[in-house]
This record gives sequence, structure tokens and C-alpha cells, in this order.
Amino acid sequence: MKSQSTTAAVHPMSAGKARPTPDDVRQILLNDWDPHDVARRPEAHGAYDVYIQPLIRLIESGADEQAIMDFLRQREAETMCFPGLGTQRLRIVARKLVALRPD
Repeated sequence: MKSQSTTAAVHPMSAGKARPTPDDVRQILLNDWDPHDVARRPEAHGAYDVYIQPLIRLIESGADEQAIMDFLRQREAETMCFPGLGTQRLRIVARKLVALRPD
């Protein structure tokens, strides 16, 4: 049985699953998204950190895979100037990010 102090650390909407951490999101971005191929360069692992909090807000707000795919696609097209990468490859990334949502 959980103590009161343990329960306080769990997201209020959660049924036992903690909220997504910045490191959880960073690892998915580096391992599964990574349009700049920075995963191979440890000194550049913070390259996508600017997207972490907006993604956590999307995840916690109940955004679906398509909304997260749209967010990532917009970042590629507008911020990174990668307009031709397509969206289908983003589905697995979005699925992993949505899976971080507390139950």
C-alpha cells in the first residue's frame, strides 16, 4: 500500500504512473526522432531540450498521436528547415511519447 508521501509524488491524474520526465522525453527525441543526428554526439544531447516542456504539456493535456506528430513536423519544417522528411516516420515517436502519459 502506498504511503501519503509516495502518493504526493505521483501526477494527480495518474493511477500509479508518474508524469513524464524531461529525461524520458529527451531519450525518445534522441533515439527515435533526431532529425539533426545529434544522438551520436554527447555534447549535443541538449539540442532538442527546447521542445521537451511543450511536449510534456501536450502529453499531459491528452494530445493524441496526430497532435504530437503535427508538433514535431512543424518543428522540422519551420525551425529546422526540413520540409521534406514526411510524417509517417513520426508515428512511432508520437506513440512512444503518448505512452508516457499517466494512466
